[in-house]
Amino acid sequence: MEEKIVYIVHCVDTEGPMFESLKSTGDRIFNAFGLSYEMTPEKLKMLQQGIDVPDELKESMMDFLNPERLKYNSTWSEIDEMLDSIMSKSWRMKYSDDFGNAYKFNWFILDFVGFTINPRRRALGYNVIYNHYAEKIKLFNLKDKLYFHYHPTPFFYEANKASNNFHFSNEHLQILSRRVIDLLYFPPAYRPGQHTERADINLFLEQWIPIDYGNQGMLESAKDALQNDIGGGRYGDWRRATKEWEVYHPDYLDYQKKGSMKRYIARCLNLGCRLRPITREEIYSAFSRADSGKKTILSITNHDSREMRNDINDFMQDVRDVQKDFSNVKICHTNAVSAVRSVESMPYEEPTKFDITLVDNLLTIRANKLVWGAQPYFCFHTKDDRYIHENLDFQGDLTWSYVFDIDNIELSKIHSIGVAANDHYANTSVYRINISKGKTKIDSCFYEG
Repeated sequence: MEEKIVYIVHCVDTEGPMFESLKSTGDRIFNAFGLSYEMTPEKLKMLQQGIDVPDELKESMMDFLNPERLKYNSTWSEIDEMLDSIMSKSWRMKYSDDFGNAYKFNWFILDFVGFTINPRRRALGYNVIYNHYAEKIKLFNLKDKLYFHYHPTPFFYEANKASNNFHFSNEHLQILSRRVIDLLYFPPAYRPGQHTERADINLFLEQWIPIDYGNQGMLESAKDALQNDIGGGRYGDWRRATKEWEVYHPDYLDYQKKGSMKRYIARCLNLGCRLRPITREEIYSAFSRADSGKKTILSITNHDSREMRNDINDFMQDVRDVQKDFSNVKICHTNAVSAVRSVESMPYEEPTKFDITLVDNLLTIRANKLVWGAQPYFCFHTKDDRYIHENLDFQGDLTWSYVFDIDNIELSKIHSIGVAANDHYANTSVYRINISKGKTKIDSCFYEG
């Protein structure tokens, strides 16, 4: 008989340090509740006790201002203090699973780029946060995975805000192109910024990224509805999505509905958060589903800019307490891609291999099998330091081409070329073609998510 397993996937929206002043806390209170206060340390303590708050908002306000939720890691030193603890073997083994695996994190990396205003002192720059975490994972010799997280650029370029669409800027393409060319990396999994997907995001992800931990399907509570910044699906509208711990394929017109798209969307609730929180009841639901014989992912998400240790401890205590009612169900810590492979019984494939040739000004790319989307992700880095994403010409029979000429860009202006793709097993293949004095050198990297 096949083992009954709850796969635990901890997705961290990895955004680096974040500072919040008292004024910023006051601004968030106004945005959420429409209440304006002259913020001082004394006023904050009063509000945390529900003093000077309308009766109907007291519970929500006290939850909103819970001191644990205001413990921000405002510098890299504070983040590193936390990371040095939770990346240690001793800490992780405290929460080991039923197969002897240590606790795992999945770091969904955000780049803060395209901003001119930065009141929260975010770590700005391409690959800044990615490189910090890659170095930490290497230092501790961990198997944690790095994936993709993105906040669409807001209309006034403020780093403490986000919008709902990918089309206002091309920063998502800038980020991906730099990861391909500079890091030999392309993401097989995604977590949406502000938990938000819309029609354009749905279609973009379908082209490139097989696995999506966006679904926060949950009935809207009366408490949520009273908060202006999250009520009515303001951010992260998943009210019509499945509320089961299941993976689904979205619809082309409505990402919340089950449909005929290929992408896998998993459910993922918030840890230590006022919005759509993971609860003991939700954990029980996951175990009950697994006990019925259905393969189940129990996924949570939070932010590295907040202290995580106490929330994880509480979560794992709840998991183990609930598990006592399900003696036949085991827990397994795993990464975001492996979990979906397991519950969806995805047939194993070797990563895609490309045969890439550059003859004169004609680039030809031949794949040895189908890739995830209509074409590989194609980009290049110019000698004047621009990163450009471009479409390929499809030649049929798993072959694409591109001509560098005066109508687009001449090859003499190109420093390097990037080609990347995921496959139907969520393997990733990345190639970089370095061009120097008429010679080409090809680097490649393959990984299983």
